[in-house]
Amino acid sequence: MGDGVARQSYLARYLPRPDGAATIGGVKSRKTIKDVATAAGVSHPTVSRVIHNDRQISEETKRHVRKVMARLGYQPNLIARSLVNKRTQVIALVAPDLNPHVLPVLRGVADSCRRENYALMLFSTDYWAEENVSYTWVVSNWRVDGVLIYNVVHHKGVTKDVRQLQTEGVPFVFINKYLREKQVNTVSVDNFDAVSQVVRQFAVSGHRRIGIMNGSMMSVDGVERFEAFREALRDARLKFNEDYAGYANFSDTEAYEEMKRILSTRYPPTAMFCANDLMAMGVIKAARERKLRVPRDLAVIGFDDLESGRTSVPSLSTVRPPLQDLGGEALRLLTKIIEAPKRPPEQIALKAKLVLRNSS
Repeated sequence: MGDGVARQSYLARYLPRPDGAATIGGVKSRKTIKDVATAAGVSHPTVSRVIHNDRQISEETKRHVRKVMARLGYQPNLIARSLVNKRTQVIALVAPDLNPHVLPVLRGVADSCRRENYALMLFSTDYWAEENVSYTWVVSNWRVDGVLIYNVVHHKGVTKDVRQLQTEGVPFVFINKYLREKQVNTVSVDNFDAVSQVVRQFAVSGHRRIGIMNGSMMSVDGVERFEAFREALRDARLKFNEDYAGYANFSDTEAYEEMKRILSTRYPPTAMFCANDLMAMGVIKAARERKLRVPRDLAVIGFDDLESGRTSVPSLSTVRPPLQDLGGEALRLLTKIIEAPKRPPEQIALKAKLVLRNSS
């Protein structure tokens, strides 16, 4: 599609019929705002303001009116609304291939779109190649009210494509931290708090030789989790040992090979933090081949809380990121920007949860 930038796109319509019609007993019965107002015991303008998600209307009133709308089968006429407020009621989400990490984020965005009466247009792009071109292509070729960008690539500064988005004036939010950059709106997992929880847990358990199996230093998560690990060691008054650091590109097979090297050192680590669960699996495999017992000889904690880690033997201790909340919070921030385009940029970091199982 277009220059090959977005290899796949489709409109996921999470909204019911836009003509306000409902079918009752096989007969089409068109409900109006006046019907809703009468049934809800509020004025016609109040219903209209609820439909437009007016922030001056209380949440209690919104919930009440929306319940009545649902009971009557009423849906706003989106075409008419767009003519009045000059909006499309469509949000675009630009994301890499739909892997297990992206899907919960998408679910969170979709759920919030339903609540806020937006349709969702999804663009799936190549994971790395020209990723930052794709979202400017969306803005240039599609009429949307705002853009959510699932960011994976680490950049050293604000790119020219971000500047172009700012110039275009289309509201946008980055999902996944973007350089901790204060000039753009971002919603991300707080990697620093998450990794700090892991290192503190190891330290409290008596570990002093703590290593890291990291992913790619080209990725946001790879850069942040590595920086967070070194900072957490300093806070715990522990030294960082380069011999205990592996770089495995988030791959279990590469982590397995790297861990064999790490275990060959004279005094190998007694605990390993792995920047994702797949690498943790590779680390445990290498440890077993050396006849090490997990967690008695080597404690291991991963990141992501994959289903495979919950059922592995031993079950994997890990960090559970709030991925679905990530999507929902990003959509809520985007709607605020749509309503108030000149509001100052906001950076939101959501806390992850340390889940202790049998590997630590």
